[in-house]
Amino acid sequence: MEEFNGKKFALLPLCHSLPYTCYEVGHTWTPHCHLAALQTARDSILFSLKVYTTFYGGTTLLKLLKKKNRKNWKKFLVRQVLAILQSSIFLSSNGTFYMAFFCLHRHIFGKFYRWNGGLAGFSTGLVSIMLERKERRMLLATYISNLALETLFQMGKTRNYVKGINNGQVLIFSIASAGFMSLLRTPHGLSEYLQSPLEFFVGKGESGKLEAPQENTDVDGGEKKKPSLLSSVAQKSEHILSYVIRNFCKQLPSDKHHSCQHRDGCLQYSIEGFVRQFIIGYLAELLLNLLRAIRSRKGFIKIFRSRNLAMFLGSFVGLFRFCNCLLRWLCGGDYPAVNGLISGLVAGTSFYFYKSTTVALYFLCKLMEILMGKAVNCGYLPRIPHADALVYATALSVVLSAAWIEPHNIRPGYWKFLLGVSGNRFPDMFRKLVPEFLPDQKTLYMDFIPNLDAKYIKSEKVLELLKRFGKM
Repeated sequence: MEEFNGKKFALLPLCHSLPYTCYEVGHTWTPHCHLAALQTARDSILFSLKVYTTFYGGTTLLKLLKKKNRKNWKKFLVRQVLAILQSSIFLSSNGTFYMAFFCLHRHIFGKFYRWNGGLAGFSTGLVSIMLERKERRMLLATYISNLALETLFQMGKTRNYVKGINNGQVLIFSIASAGFMSLLRTPHGLSEYLQSPLEFFVGKGESGKLEAPQENTDVDGGEKKKPSLLSSVAQKSEHILSYVIRNFCKQLPSDKHHSCQHRDGCLQYSIEGFVRQFIIGYLAELLLNLLRAIRSRKGFIKIFRSRNLAMFLGSFVGLFRFCNCLLRWLCGGDYPAVNGLISGLVAGTSFYFYKSTTVALYFLCKLMEILMGKAVNCGYLPRIPHADALVYATALSVVLSAAWIEPHNIRPGYWKFLLGVSGNRFPDMFRKLVPEFLPDQKTLYMDFIPNLDAKYIKSEKVLELLKRFGKM
């Protein structure tokens, strides 16, 4: 076999091919393509059922706290079971169809090309996403686009095309934050399902809404509704937290600009936002660390020391509120979209306390999705049928192409997940046979030499390589 040559790889044309069979390169555990797909499907569906049973099981318990779901609990549970089955079939189809298209394209073109993995991934994405519920398709497209961008960046670093930037995650998150906060402060800028959690996070004062105590009444009779236990506990906790924070901040100056929508003074308003989210962030991180400690049975002492999430949430809200108030004082009035943009950019620097490339890229991809949707609605961009499926397929082609020839460039946590989706078949691919396609020799499983059946081997080079490593 030829030794790896980085320059040769860089100049290698896309039309370069290798004359191996899919058994020799791909499904090395069986010489039959249909058995490879069926065995992958068998192992993948078991993994997918485990994933979605756990996911939907948790959400089902939360949804059963609502009275309307408990009232028709049989129909509700049937819908949940059907959702588990549909999502599991979708997830397992990603691994199954990839193996099927990997073989199909090899038979169609007669050889292996460097882009075979990407084409198989694109075909897989187009078919598998159609099996999932329509309301989940864009959510999945956004998530996999985030992963594809991260993978592309790692591939660029491997090839020395790009270099990492210090605190690059903070910069990306700040840009995304600027966009989201500008849309938050713009009337009808965000959909309700995004507006509500952001208002809970930064407060309703910056979206032009004042929090006012409201009675829970029925529309028909005007009688008060009895809140659920969870709602009651949440309301009481909120009242106690508000009382403590207001007493903490009442000694501060109470001056506020005439265009400010919040009730308290600007300084009180900013510090109140910091303290409230710091407490919420600390409790949330404490709970997560406690669950990890219980699972690993160690590290119980350290669960109280971590304050990264608390500092991020508190600093973000405090800076966002303070900057909005400051801009109103400096400009003599409120300019919602512009002030939200600037304040969001400044507040985004708080991500320094909780750096995560995954989170930063997800918010950036979500912002791009929203802006492109608005551009389509305004007629600036054409409306493309099944755009969510095309986005999902394109992003998946990047990820699955990397899974074939350079899995070391995929995020480790997602690579572990991808192994489960593929029925743990990706490690069984014969990567040493295609060094011309590999960007470097650091890729995973380069030392794997399969036990191939000589009766089904058609290439002399494969026989030579197997003899060299004592597999024949």
